Amino acid sequence: MRIAFIGLGQMGRRMVRRLNPQDTGVWNRSRDIVAVLEGEGYQPITDLEEGVRSADVIVTMVRDHHAIRAVGEAGLFAGLGPQTLWVDMTTGSPAAAESFHGLAASQGARFIVAPVLGTLGPAASGQLTVLAGGAPQDVDAAQPLLQRFGTVRNVGTVRQALVLKLMVNTLLAAYMDAVSECLPVADREGIERAELLSILVESSVAAPVLKGKRTRWESHNYQEPDFPIQLLAKDLNLMMAVAKEQRLDMPGAGALRDVFEMASRIDGKGSWDMAGVGDAVVPPM
Repeated sequence: MRIAFIGLGQMGRRMVRRLNPQDTGVWNRSRDIVAVLEGEGYQPITDLEEGVRSADVIVTMVRDHHAIRAVGEAGLFAGLGPQTLWVDMTTGSPAAAESFHGLAASQGARFIVAPVLGTLGPAASGQLTVLAGGAPQDVDAAQPLLQRFGTVRNVGTVRQALVLKLMVNTLLAAYMDAVSECLPVADREGIERAELLSILVESSVAAPVLKGKRTRWESHNYQEPDFPIQLLAKDLNLMMAVAKEQRLDMPGAGALRDVFEMASRIDGKGSWDMAGVGDAVVPPM
């Protein structure tokens, strides 16, 4: 099975290393990481249209649906052909993904989405949760590939898989904001962060992500992010777009989106890890 892997950001470059280099071509708009992977035995794709046309499976893992369109215009769309299986692992607009599904079908290609739950560590170790959505036979065909990245959950349609991913990230954002906005308050009240966090991890509000972010919160270190504030702001905007499509009011999620949008615009703090959203909007002493 010949694979073309498109999108080598922080997640994509870790995920592609779960695949056999001899079977995998790689493409990225920034070419530096392609050169690194070529040194590891992966095959660089220089002509995207031809690289897509010659592959059995296409994997896209880029920032959002706008990036998918840009990649599409660079050769992905033109290279799709009969029996090609396109697996889009991007967290983008559900409505846009449905349009990509239609475009692929019009050219005889198959299309599924497979957004993932998890960050850089699980991506490198193959311990992500993969939310696969699409025609059952196409999801089945992608199983051997998707299992390289983690545990696969077949969750329904293309749209349903992406909406599920956005709901998870909305809850994640709520947790990040609630904890991290409390920490500057603790600072000003003379309560040690380590003390507060040690209580939280033993309480009914404990969650795995709390333990994962504990060191960042205690040290105020939000550089080299696992999940940047600006990307979570992007996902919250996508969630609000879904709510608008369904004529639903989500005032809490809307307020949360505004917090992350504000934090992403403060002195470059959008590149901070999401755990820093509280320190961004309520600076510590």
